[in-house]
Amino acid sequence: MKSLNGVFIRYVGRLFAVRFLGLLAFFVIILQMLDLLNRSEAIMAADGATTGSILRYVSLRAPQIASQFTPFAALLAIVVTLSGLNLTSEIVIMRAAGMSVHRVLAPIGFACAVVAIAHFAFHEIVVVKASSRLAYWEANDFAVGLTENSSTRTNIRVTFDREIVTAASAARMSDGVRLRDVVIYNLDNKGLVHSVTEAASAFHDKTGWRLFDVKEAAGATSDAAATSSRVWSTALNPELLFALTLNPDRSSIMTIVRQIGQLRRDGADPRSATTSLLSRFSRPMSTLLMPLLGAIAGFGVSRQGNQLVRATVGASLGFGYFVAENLMLAVGKLGVVPPMLGAFFPFALFLVVGFAILLAMES
Repeated sequence: MKSLNGVFIRYVGRLFAVRFLGLLAFFVIILQMLDLLNRSEAIMAADGATTGSILRYVSLRAPQIASQFTPFAALLAIVVTLSGLNLTSEIVIMRAAGMSVHRVLAPIGFACAVVAIAHFAFHEIVVVKASSRLAYWEANDFAVGLTENSSTRTNIRVTFDREIVTAASAARMSDGVRLRDVVIYNLDNKGLVHSVTEAASAFHDKTGWRLFDVKEAAGATSDAAATSSRVWSTALNPELLFALTLNPDRSSIMTIVRQIGQLRRDGADPRSATTSLLSRFSRPMSTLLMPLLGAIAGFGVSRQGNQLVRATVGASLGFGYFVAENLMLAVGKLGVVPPMLGAFFPFALFLVVGFAILLAMES
């Protein structure tokens, strides 16, 4: 009996692995082609752009797609695998041989654990760097020969201490920090804009911030007053500026940890960054739920004619989890719920649902 179980376990695990890799490749190829249809014109519009520019874009974009759709591919692979085994009565044979439901799902669960670990490592080693390079390249209009400058941020938008600050870029220099195309909205006690300041640039050194080529309007109908330069009195120091504008999706875990520490030292809200940090663990862990949510597709008598219904329910449970996960992460980053709740509540909820389904099928 142990030998027979071992054969079934290897067989089921191999079926799932083949289908998972096939579906993941399908998602990456199709979505990458659709993405290229939207981006190819902008990529080739850069001076000196060649086919190499397209290949570089694919090499930076494809890892993002693969990482994003790994749990989807795992879910569909489980539904397809279990549905196929049920239609051919192989699961009936496994159960008749004395294998329990969790024993049938064990090889798929083990494979999903391997996928989750590989997903986490792949995201941290490959996807984070690729996302950072692609964002910088895209912000510079896909310029040919451009090298990434990690000390430069683009498309800045920060809200802090009754100020909304936007800038085209922020760059660290040897003697300070420079912002380009700066717009500052000053807010009153009610959160309404009472003055707007525009500046061609802003520079921070040991003496503080200074604005250059300034235009300032103190109301919606007032005329703008122009000055060549003036001091910018703000609580927004350069380290806080770079911490607030850090994109967690393009940063390593240790960088996010340092960002959270900087935000706390400066009295800024760290909940969005903390939620993003926790999501780096919760997203790969979602693959571990898929065998429980998709298990309903494989158990039941196939001749009853409701196999399609069970497969649809299994897939719907998985997609319901993804919707709940994205919703809770969004409200967690907004600070509506605590970061731990935003990152792990959907996982805990659907884990209970999955085990309830498993126990019901077992009995």
